[in-house]
Amino acid sequence: MEGKCRAGALVSEVLKKEGAKYIFGIPGGHIYPAMERCEELGIPFIGVRHEMTAAFAAEGWALTTGKFGVCTGTAGPGVTNLLTGLANSYVGGFPVFALGGKARVTENDRNELQDFNQMAILSQMTKHARAVSEPKRIPEYVGRAIAHATTGKPGPVYIEVPRDLMETEVDLSTVEFQERYITESKPQGDPASIQAALELIKEAQKPVIIAGSGVWFSQAHHELQAFVEKTGIPFATRNAARGCITDKHPLFISPGYDHPILQALLAEADLAIVIGTRPGFTLGRGNFRKDMKIIRIDIDAAELNNQLDVKVGIHGDAKEVLKQLNAGVESASRPQWVGFLNAVKQQFAGLFGQMCDPSHSPIHPVHLMSQIAQRVNEETIVVVDGGDTATWATLALPAYGPGQMLSIAATSFGPLGVGMGYAIAAKLAHPEKKVIMITGDGAFGYGVAEFDTLKRYGLDITTIILNDGLWGMIKRSEAKKANGKAKFVGVELMEQVHYEKVVESLGGYGEFVTDPAEVGNAIDRALACGKMSCVNVITDPQFGPPSR
Repeated sequence: MEGKCRAGALVSEVLKKEGAKYIFGIPGGHIYPAMERCEELGIPFIGVRHEMTAAFAAEGWALTTGKFGVCTGTAGPGVTNLLTGLANSYVGGFPVFALGGKARVTENDRNELQDFNQMAILSQMTKHARAVSEPKRIPEYVGRAIAHATTGKPGPVYIEVPRDLMETEVDLSTVEFQERYITESKPQGDPASIQAALELIKEAQKPVIIAGSGVWFSQAHHELQAFVEKTGIPFATRNAARGCITDKHPLFISPGYDHPILQALLAEADLAIVIGTRPGFTLGRGNFRKDMKIIRIDIDAAELNNQLDVKVGIHGDAKEVLKQLNAGVESASRPQWVGFLNAVKQQFAGLFGQMCDPSHSPIHPVHLMSQIAQRVNEETIVVVDGGDTATWATLALPAYGPGQMLSIAATSFGPLGVGMGYAIAAKLAHPEKKVIMITGDGAFGYGVAEFDTLKRYGLDITTIILNDGLWGMIKRSEAKKANGKAKFVGVELMEQVHYEKVVESLGGYGEFVTDPAEVGNAIDRALACGKMSCVNVITDPQFGPPSR
């Protein structure tokens, strides 16, 4: 490359080379040279209203595309506002590249504007964090960080560039760019372990598959489906793997959540094949019986025996290991086991149906979820935010394709407010699809200013609010502990607030729904309006999900 540029532009050159499509953030002087060059290179800068949304949008990009997302924060508070999103990516293992500005080197420790020891915090909550000390080395640092984010177990990374380095003019002829920063090589499983797994699969009478985020980020959904259909083994998908095989598949069990159908099958299963996921929140080690044999596949060798006694542990990339298993496994059908699955599904459908009273007023949450579910298809991306709202949605709403359900339940960190960032990323990645965001009234407040972002970028996302005037998950859980005697503190929100008016005032479409007979019609009108919309549904606060 020839000519001169400000060193911050070198960040953008590497992002372009490695396939970044958008950068999410808020403008700031410390990072402006990188932002400016991104736009020139065809990587649009999406200016949100809070850096937390930027981090969640970068994370949402990873969840809906399988590729790394990019966010940025100017120095000091701009960087610290990214922390919640980056922490969630760290817990969930999501590939995110975060760029942070920093006060000039000459300003360090002199109480100058936005000077703060950011690295001490970021190094504890990212997979890889480095501060650039030489302008010409920016490509090296950025490329290495992207490699860390996207290889092995994915995770967030952080690169910090002081303002004076960012603004330094460099001669491009003196800057080294590598041809490639990421290798395509993926580790396969040990052949002896593959053979041992094949023997267990052959012997099993009642096996189940539980697939998690590792399947999605290795882009192994086709290999997983081939494995399921060749072996006839029922499967559950969880976290970022939701939709990797459509929920409509006859061997689909349920979300890999604390779900009655999955619980029923695990109580009977003689073999569990756990692929790219960890026990913990929503799927504890107690779900796996001591006499159950376990095959575990993970890109992180240290995870193989973490919390579980496994019969066979296979260290490798999910896609490569599934290829190996598919090459050696025998075709099989398990009619009795599948019959048991279908009987449990029927039983659960009946129980859930009994909860859905279409005439109950205020509107029952199950009625609302059933109306949403009827409008979700292969061309719909579902985004889920909130507490009890997320639990209802996980139980009731289907995922029909890879990267088409983005949920707060994708990690154990559980940060409210993921919805707007996820929805923005999903719509930018898949402009041809409908994007429906389901949120509670509490979680809605975290991203309400982002309707301005939707308006500026023309993103026709439909938001549906389960509005019960409560921090419902907290009130219901505390009520159980207190045996009805508690004085509740801080759990009440304003009742029947017209949140849809905020959306209308910013140029969107809104509906306020109290009649259960009008829920479906209101959703249809919002989806058809061709612009951002909000359906604000008043629901009965007395009903919490079964698991709560």
